[in-house]
Amino acid sequence: MALAGCAGAGEAPEEEPTISVSGAFGRPPVVSFAAPLELTEADSEVLVEGDGRALEADRPALLAVSAYDGDTGELLPDRGAGEARTLLLTREEVDDEVYPLLVGTTEGSRLLVTQPVSGEDGDHMLVLVIDVLHTVARGEEVEQREDLPTVTADDDGVTITLPDTDPPTGLEVETVIRGSGRQVAPGEEVTLQYVAVTWPGGEIYDSTWADGQVPRTVQIEETFSGLRDGIVDQPIGSRVLIVVPPALGTGDQTLVFAVDILAASGAEG
Repeated sequence: MALAGCAGAGEAPEEEPTISVSGAFGRPPVVSFAAPLELTEADSEVLVEGDGRALEADRPALLAVSAYDGDTGELLPDRGAGEARTLLLTREEVDDEVYPLLVGTTEGSRLLVTQPVSGEDGDHMLVLVIDVLHTVARGEEVEQREDLPTVTADDDGVTITLPDTDPPTGLEVETVIRGSGRQVAPGEEVTLQYVAVTWPGGEIYDSTWADGQVPRTVQIEETFSGLRDGIVDQPIGSRVLIVVPPALGTGDQTLVFAVDILAASGAEG
């Protein structure tokens, strides 16, 4: 924020930004500034410009918001502490001043927003760092095995095509797209897009894409053990094919999952 122009001959050197933001995109940032911040009008800056799809009004968005008190510099967990959160991009779910900043912003972007807010102790500045997370897997495509179901994608979501064979008796986990994020740890909450079908049959068992492309956040330890084992240690950003036998899933049928791992938080330690 508040960067001075480039210095020419005889001019003062460029000033350091009032607010410093560092850390990897998609992880809680490190934010520092000299508190208290001067009370000013709302302002914003694009720190990182993403190359993903542009956010649309009234459509799902996956955001990780970190909020800081401009008077004390302290993190405000009730306003956002870096966890991924799915919402519809509407004025009802997003602050009126932030809403127009997000519409049209591309996934993969990081925004810095400062705005005055009113509290019990009067007006003060609020500092927001907003990571606009991707809602589909991104990374290196991996050649798929011929003896397992194949996964294809289009603008409407992901489709699983079953081979004309019997399902395997054990757990099968294959990477379809290898993401570049950190690995998912046991005990975390994970945000996913997925479709699951029965094998044989191919009937849809569950699908976030069928529910309007809204990512879902789940506690990984509360999922099927086969699904949990297929997701743990996978890099965030990956698309993974997981064949879950009955003993590791529902108990009575084999399920095939295609899972996009979008975000994770809450690892112990």
